Amino acid sequence: MTAGVDTSQPLVVPSPRALRRELRDRRREHSDRTIWQALDSLYLWLVSFLILGSMSGAIVARAWSQVGQCADATSCVDARDVIPLPLGVAVFALALRMLVALGPVVSSRAGASFMLSAPVDRRGLLLRPAFALLAGGLVLGAAVVTGLVLLTSPHPTAVGAGAVAGAALGVLTVAGAILAQRTSTARKAMGICCDVLIVAALAVVPLFLFGVAVPTTAWAEPLHLLVAAVVVAVGAVAATSTAVAKLGRMPRREVVAGGDLLSGLSGAAASMDTSMVSDMLVARRFRLKGAAHTRRGHGSGLVGVAWREAQRALRSPQRLALAVVLLVVPYAVDRVGVSAAAPLVAAIVGYLAVRPLSGGLHAVSRSAGLRRMFPDDDLPLRTAFSAPLLVGAAVWSLAVVPAIEGTAGLIGPATGVPPFAAWVALAGTIAAGVIRSARRRPVSYEGQLVSTPAGALPAGFVAQIFRGPDFVLVGILPLAFGLPWIVVLLLPVLLFTFALMSRK
Repeated sequence: MTAGVDTSQPLVVPSPRALRRELRDRRREHSDRTIWQALDSLYLWLVSFLILGSMSGAIVARAWSQVGQCADATSCVDARDVIPLPLGVAVFALALRMLVALGPVVSSRAGASFMLSAPVDRRGLLLRPAFALLAGGLVLGAAVVTGLVLLTSPHPTAVGAGAVAGAALGVLTVAGAILAQRTSTARKAMGICCDVLIVAALAVVPLFLFGVAVPTTAWAEPLHLLVAAVVVAVGAVAATSTAVAKLGRMPRREVVAGGDLLSGLSGAAASMDTSMVSDMLVARRFRLKGAAHTRRGHGSGLVGVAWREAQRALRSPQRLALAVVLLVVPYAVDRVGVSAAAPLVAAIVGYLAVRPLSGGLHAVSRSAGLRRMFPDDDLPLRTAFSAPLLVGAAVWSLAVVPAIEGTAGLIGPATGVPPFAAWVALAGTIAAGVIRSARRRPVSYEGQLVSTPAGALPAGFVAQIFRGPDFVLVGILPLAFGLPWIVVLLLPVLLFTFALMSRK
């Protein structure tokens, strides 16, 4: 027999502050973490941050000193006059792209079930995480713009105005991401705008490569920064007010989807499994996209497999656009006076450009059952799935050869490598690294422990992280060090053959 509901008593809805206080008290009652464990975790985070920060700072300072030596040369451009503005635009556009992809206002599935489904003001529940995001954007935006202004102009007024403008721009970026989270159309439009801004920022590089006078230092003048600070501050206040007012109408599914993605990315980052991160982002993208138009394949057997894999790569045109945009990076390195590092930078950037084309090879390498469905041996099957990335590596390397051919070596006077050998070496190195990275197995936590700043980690776990990038670094060393061209040509070919034919 079902008990009746007493409707004589009025329903008391708690305030968001009372609900948060109640949940905080319950968490503290059931928490088994001591203060010493919390301090130990804080210590590891601080040590890791200081070590990585000092290493990165030393590398940037050394490269910047080399860049400054070419200020009076006619064959290169002073990077201090060109890099800060496009770099700042690209950083803020990339940050906005990441915020839109993650949420940015997120909640766990349990929190959304017990809090967002309750008859409590949703705006009050989401207000605290939104303010935390806005505060983070304020601090990081001020730090980024202040650093960029110092690279161009040490004027105190310019630095102060740049800090204010950067803080307002950071708040505006976060508020725009919160506003775009409410609808899928706004989120898609915001993502396209960010992609356009990133491409436009990198488009400045070809302009100064061809000797076009680009007025990139005018933005660092005090008057211009003061005007920009006032305009951006007004926009930040308006966007923040609108975002806070509309927090109460934030769709629950958007908040939960971002929380699920963030928790999954946190687990993948904790295990340092980059393949899992890529798979999750691709799955979320096509889940939001929904149904897609099918295309008819061509050929049969392994030819049909290679054709289908090429069609799958073309379904994501932004990846191809990213590969085209990354072409300017080696030319920019050569143009700003660090030509000795152009081969190494070309190999690393080429790996990043071609790696998205290896999704099919990654899927078939991790699934033995999927491989058994094909009536072919493993080597021909891997070759068919590797065809699109091989074509991509060959075409991308052919476009980059003029930036690395004939450059000075890091330890030798000059490479003296023929263009054909430089092209084969770069393409083979990129393809070997991508194939080895795509074929790596899931992260293994077995084996002996290795002491690291983050604690003791299994040796096999550490080796899996660098599987792929290690071939990129090893294969490009002869070209970067100016060794004889036969060594430059032979080593990448051997690495590529090993990566394709290896059973592991």
